[in-house]
Amino acid sequence: MFARQGLVALLAICPVSAAWAVPATEEGAARLRGVFQTYFGGTEGVVAVTPQGESYELRIDPAPLLAQVPAEQAQVSVSALTYRLTDNGDGSWGVSEDQVLSWSVVVPRLFEQKGTTRVESTGIWDEGLMSFREQTAVMTDYVIESVQYAPPPPPGAEAAPEQPPAEPEVVSRDHQRTARMEVSLTGVPGKAGGVDQAMSFTAEGLEQSQEILMGPGGQPMTFQITAPGYEGSGQITGARTEGMLSLLAWFVAHPSEELIKGSQDGLRDKLAAAMPLWDDLSMDAVLHDLKIGSPLGEFGLASTKVTVGLSGATADGRLHERVALSGVTVPEGVLPPWVEPILPQEVTLDFTASGFDLAAPAKMLIEGFDLAAEEPFARLVPEQLQAALLPGGTADLKLAPSQIKGDGYQIDYRADIAAGPGAAPTGAALISATGLDKVEAALAAAPPEEAAQPLMMLRMARAMAKPGASGENVWDIQMPEGGGPFTVNGQPMGPATSQP
Repeated sequence: MFARQGLVALLAICPVSAAWAVPATEEGAARLRGVFQTYFGGTEGVVAVTPQGESYELRIDPAPLLAQVPAEQAQVSVSALTYRLTDNGDGSWGVSEDQVLSWSVVVPRLFEQKGTTRVESTGIWDEGLMSFREQTAVMTDYVIESVQYAPPPPPGAEAAPEQPPAEPEVVSRDHQRTARMEVSLTGVPGKAGGVDQAMSFTAEGLEQSQEILMGPGGQPMTFQITAPGYEGSGQITGARTEGMLSLLAWFVAHPSEELIKGSQDGLRDKLAAAMPLWDDLSMDAVLHDLKIGSPLGEFGLASTKVTVGLSGATADGRLHERVALSGVTVPEGVLPPWVEPILPQEVTLDFTASGFDLAAPAKMLIEGFDLAAEEPFARLVPEQLQAALLPGGTADLKLAPSQIKGDGYQIDYRADIAAGPGAAPTGAALISATGLDKVEAALAAAPPEEAAQPLMMLRMARAMAKPGASGENVWDIQMPEGGGPFTVNGQPMGPATSQP
């Protein structure tokens, strides 16, 4: 979906004045054609703009461009795309479509894929923002068929020249279908520059079937994956749409390796102008009632929640990931009987990394590459890149309160640690647990050859625990500065760590 929106965003009408586009004229069509050729190049037959009443029909046919890709490397086809553009007279354009999109990709003897979907969308493109003020898109019957082949043999193992090459070996076949997807997008000027975008999305009727072949003559393994749907939202602050579209236009104007190498200082300028790409990006999604059919039976997850956050190439770098799983089900007979009563039903993990700099190393990479050299990044010094990435020598790693929860027991954990290469981690972690009697009883009832080691480790851990305010087991882990041993509830757990 992001790739589709990127394609629509290439309808960048930014240099076009609204004054001459109402009503649509041949002159206006010619000017629009020139704008789009900035992004798609001047190859004959790619871009066509036709006035139709008070709007323009834009047709983009990628075939002439894709025909330039050497067939021995890849064969790519994409159906021609048609859009309707209407000048709103205020520096914005209405953009709409109702069409079937299809594509195919063949990498000889490695990979094949075909896809198709129906797309209906409407939106308002803002020339000043170089982004949509608003857009809604609906994709129905989204289908992808893929085939993966085993890598070809190394050059020394190829057949004799007089023998025809053997047929490639199929490794897997994959079918994916989504009945319906819908995306809504809004965009406003960013407070610190760029564009702030907010997005919501939903999908219904997910299904996937995969067949994995276990060598010539072997029985294939089949998997069936279904879910009624998912929904979520996303935000981008400070997206540098103008810089990214300008970078795309530069690559269109330099379509060969020779042209890129010969103009790499211009590429450097375009990359620098597009930084930091965005200030902050975040997304959250919930997948419902996932079912995975396998040769062992059907596995399931009632709910899968995912949150991701990522800064752009900024000095205050940040990465955030949160995963929450609930309602785990396993086919009968897959797990030993003693495991089933203590199988976790809910698991959460909430992790954040910060205290690192992405702007400084990005600047070094942009200024330091040489595409004409045998090793394009040979001039860069790894130690300098590391120092730029971690100016304080460490990054801050935080595990927000998370837990593992099963029938009758619960384990909670959190941590706040500073760590980096060549430095001993410092900080603290706290683990607490209730209901461990049930877990220990299940391990004790299991065959010794299956559970003796985890039972021993659990008993050792409980022996080191201290009682909490509500009777829970608590492990307070401290990692002091200065190279001292880490402690659990005040008890040293190892020799002092030498500092470099």
